[in-house]
Amino acid sequence: MADSTDYLKAYADRYRDMFPVRLVTIAAIVIVGWWLLGWGWAANFAVFQFGLYALLWNVVQTARARPGAPGAERRFRLSTEAVTLGLATHNALFILAVWHSQPQYLDYLRLLLAGNLMVGALQVHISRISFAAAVAPPSIAAMIIASNQPQATTGIKIAVGLFVLGIIGASWRQWRSDRQTVELMVALTERTRELQSALGQAETDRAAAERANKAKSRFLAMISHEVRTPLNVILGLTEVLRGRRRPKAEAVVIDDMAEAGGMLLRLLNGALDISKIESGQVDLRLAPVDVAARIEAIARVWRARVDELGLALEVELQGRREDFLVLTDEARVEQILINYLSNALKLTPSGTVRILARALPAADGRIDLDLEVHDQGPGVPKDQRDRIFEPFEQLAPGRAAGGAGLGLALCRASAQALGGALGVRAAKPQNGAQGAVFWVRFTAEPAPRPTVRAADAGRAAEGALEASTTLRVLAAEDHPANRKLLALLFQAFGLDLVLVENGQEAVQAVAAERFDLVLMDVMMPVMDGVEALSAIRADEAATGRPRLPIHMLTANVFDEDVARYMAAGADGVLRKPIEPPALQAVLLGASQSVGA
Repeated sequence: MADSTDYLKAYADRYRDMFPVRLVTIAAIVIVGWWLLGWGWAANFAVFQFGLYALLWNVVQTARARPGAPGAERRFRLSTEAVTLGLATHNALFILAVWHSQPQYLDYLRLLLAGNLMVGALQVHISRISFAAAVAPPSIAAMIIASNQPQATTGIKIAVGLFVLGIIGASWRQWRSDRQTVELMVALTERTRELQSALGQAETDRAAAERANKAKSRFLAMISHEVRTPLNVILGLTEVLRGRRRPKAEAVVIDDMAEAGGMLLRLLNGALDISKIESGQVDLRLAPVDVAARIEAIARVWRARVDELGLALEVELQGRREDFLVLTDEARVEQILINYLSNALKLTPSGTVRILARALPAADGRIDLDLEVHDQGPGVPKDQRDRIFEPFEQLAPGRAAGGAGLGLALCRASAQALGGALGVRAAKPQNGAQGAVFWVRFTAEPAPRPTVRAADAGRAAEGALEASTTLRVLAAEDHPANRKLLALLFQAFGLDLVLVENGQEAVQAVAAERFDLVLMDVMMPVMDGVEALSAIRADEAATGRPRLPIHMLTANVFDEDVARYMAAGADGVLRKPIEPPALQAVLLGASQSVGA
């Protein structure tokens, strides 16, 4: 709400704006007075009028300079009222004095009196007292002159009175209009101040949001790198073990390790997509997925946790097995199911958690998939079923069980990316437990039936590599465990691998020896991978050497990171944890280039 300071400044500005017209009017009256009455009368009028206006100017400027001073509004009001009364009274007395001294100028004096009455009434007034001070003296003078004229009849006196009242009435309306104008100006000033404050706050919030977003990006990049690096070793060594002959019991354990590691990697990728999810940009990686097999693998991996909790886990598949093979994003589907299953296990004190999956052919040839997780927990109130899918929103049981409240928000984003829908409904009560059913539905294209098994394809790629010219590969990697993993992987391919520990050693090695391919880590001491890449490309341009294939091998794989690598001259990016098929494809491409 506006304070007295705003009103004081508004009125002070309006008083200041009236000065030019009033001073010109006074100067004109002084000139006419000097011409008709002589310099004495003119000087008297000029001294009093200009002196009072000089005093009023000082009052106005003081109010404009210090509107917030204690008592400033009261002093301004009293001062302007007093000066207005002085101006109007001097005008009236001056006219009466001239009329008494030189009555032959009565017509001129009547015009001057009427003009002063109108101008005084219509000028700026901060209060009703100021308005009365401006109109009372000239009105009284007009009635005195009219009453003391021998030829003045009652009708003339009434006409003069009506004229004065008419001027006062019209000017009163003008004063009210001025008052409303000032109030509008004050309201506009206050609104402008609020908008400026809101704009300043918005700018502050925007800057804070940018800082928070940058901090979040740095945090996610750090998490991505720090988690992917050990996960790269775990999954890489698992793949090495899977490639060796093992007793069946050990092979099953290694397969479960690989499944669990793959799920962890996909969950990591999904969790790191939170920045894209917040902006509504969720990418889909469509590939053939056996949804039934993924559900069975999830249940197998989580079986130990289920047993620890003393619960039972059931899986029910409805539909033909081949209808579960569809083109979809494996990570998104797993993310939804694992979050649902994790919540169900946390919230079910005893009993059975059930996974139900249906695959039904649709009329357009696609497959309708309906996945549900049934728990025997406290259930979700109807009025809370939409809210729990918002980021950081949790019910009391969820908060008690732990978690950040992001899981279901990620599920919703993944379901939307899949073109589907998700939600929760009440389950049939069992053993006194209310229970809930978390569901997701989406439609996918059927995947083509595989003609060659993935393992056979991998062995074919390995055979193609072994049959080709032996590749010389340089790998720059500062982490000892990752270097050991690379040595084991390349040993399986029978390729010539040279390992260095930083970007500077990689640049020196490329300058001194011949290589067919370079795998370059990004975050390394002495010289990082991007600097080394730029140095190699610059040396190629300077010496005319053929372009050497260089692929970045890194855990930093955000879109902006990949764009930076490619801009620096990379031929591709291999993400950590290393995916053997992707590595084989890069090696095969390099081998074919050498053979050509």
